[in-house]
Amino acid sequence: MRHNCLVKSCTAANSTIYCIELEPEFPDQVSFAAGQYLQIYLPGGEASAFSIASSPRRPERLELNILQIPEQASSQALFALLRSDKPISVELPLGDCYLPEDLSLHPEAPIILVAAGTGFAQMKSMLHEIFFRRLPNPVHLYWGNRQAAGFYHTELLQNWHTEHPNFFYHLVVSDAQESCQWLGREGLLYQTIQQDFARLDTCRLCISGSPTMVYATLDELEQHGLNPAHTYSDVFSYAPRDKNETK
Repeated sequence: MRHNCLVKSCTAANSTIYCIELEPEFPDQVSFAAGQYLQIYLPGGEASAFSIASSPRRPERLELNILQIPEQASSQALFALLRSDKPISVELPLGDCYLPEDLSLHPEAPIILVAAGTGFAQMKSMLHEIFFRRLPNPVHLYWGNRQAAGFYHTELLQNWHTEHPNFFYHLVVSDAQESCQWLGREGLLYQTIQQDFARLDTCRLCISGSPTMVYATLDELEQHGLNPAHTYSDVFSYAPRDKNETK
């Protein structure tokens, strides 16, 4: 469904990522599930897809986390639109990777959310919903960036960890440099998860990132007991793996 929205704010989260807040013209007509995405339509008709980072319980304000790429023409056009004070047209809800209403798990089954870069936005919406429902399961967010400068909203994550004892977050840098003085975890996301879990047989795992990153991570984690039937990603829909492809 198409909706007209006003851009209420466009705030830098770090040096390249902006938090965008959209206000739908008719919020009572907006509905989406935690984990779904929307499309913004540019004046020429081109569409750009972005995960909704905010809670589905607050349809009056939609948050997006958008990477700005100055050398990319489509990115320039998008940010020109976002900063123009003109209403923008969006379509939602889209995507079949989301937290279901009837989610029913054994209370000890871990929920693992894995994100690379701005893939965090999808997981942020899911976390809002998990906390709203007061799910008792241990919840682990694994968020990876090449360098520490890619992270944002870290104070929010710390607050959530304090407020919800069953929530744990793990920031992982894959290309740490001495100059950044990173004291956190380093390596690839699947390596970090394997260090923390002896087996993954009972977990539910949602992952967001590029198709290459998603499939490479899942291949490694399946060797650690991850059940493909308990794994969810938008990549499965927009970049399905060739059934004849060898892992």
